[in-house]
Order: sequence, then structure tokens, then C-alpha cells
Amino acid sequence: MCRSGRRPEGTVLSLANNQLSSLPASLSNLTRLRKLNLSHNLMAHLPGCIYSMKALVFLDLSCNRLENVAENIQALLELKILIMEGNQLQSLPRGLCFLIRLELLNLDFNHIRDLPEEMHHLSRLQKLACHPLDKGLHIVHNPLMKPLKEVMEGGLAALFNYLRSGGE
Repeated sequence: MCRSGRRPEGTVLSLANNQLSSLPASLSNLTRLRKLNLSHNLMAHLPGCIYSMKALVFLDLSCNRLENVAENIQALLELKILIMEGNQLQSLPRGLCFLIRLELLNLDFNHIRDLPEEMHHLSRLQKLACHPLDKGLHIVHNPLMKPLKEVMEGGLAALFNYLRSGGE
């Protein structure tokens, strides 16, 4: 307890490397949490309590067993960094494309076959990133059917134009 008699609410929580497959619903009370690290666990689905953490700017879900992400992800409007590399993702929800504050989106090493047309809304990504510390869109080592390799070589602007045109 602090002097005001209220319990202090942390802004950073790391539950990395704990073999967690779920989270308790009570974590949804952490509405002021800014950074959450759930990397290197056993989660196949994103726990619902995360969608209540509307102040999150950093969310690391790397190296889990995530198969999908719910449309509710769009509730996390403050997110700037979302790391989901090393999972089992095959597609992305359209709601992800409305997290317009995203500066880094790491989707490397998944099973993503195509990208939502609405990804062009993520204008703060700025580039296709190669180095792990670069801001931008990380999408290497995915079996993308679309867009074609030639489009990807043109950079993020070419990718967004391709998606905007409906993949033609």
C-alpha cells in the first residue's frame, strides 16, 4: 500500500518463460498497465483479459502457440509495439489493422498465408523491417501466397498499394 491508502498499479508486467497456457480473468483489472510480456509460454489463444488492458503500448506474445487473434484486438488502441513472432498464426484479424498507433508489428516465423487489405491503415509502420530492432512490419518466414515476392521487394508502400487495390 502507498500513502494514499490505494494499492499502486504497476505499468510493466512480465510473465515470460512460465509455461502459461492461460491467464486469470482478474488480470483484466490492470487497466493502467503499459507493457506486458507474455513471451515464451504455451498460449494457443489470446486470453480475454488482455482486451481490457486499454493502456497497453507494448505487448510481447512471441514464442507461444497462438493460432489466432480475436477481432477484439482493436480495443488496444494505444499499442505501439506488438510482437507475435514464432507462433502458429495463419491469418490476421481485420481489427488489427485499426491499431493505427502501431510502429512495430512483428509477425516473423508464423504460418500467415495472406494479409488483410486494410493493413494500409497502419501508416506508422513506415517500412518492411529486417533487423529485429527496426520499427516497421516484420513478416519474414511466412508462407505468404499473396502478396507476391516482387511486391514485397518493393517495400511497405508497394505492399500497401497492392493490398489497397484488392491484391491485383
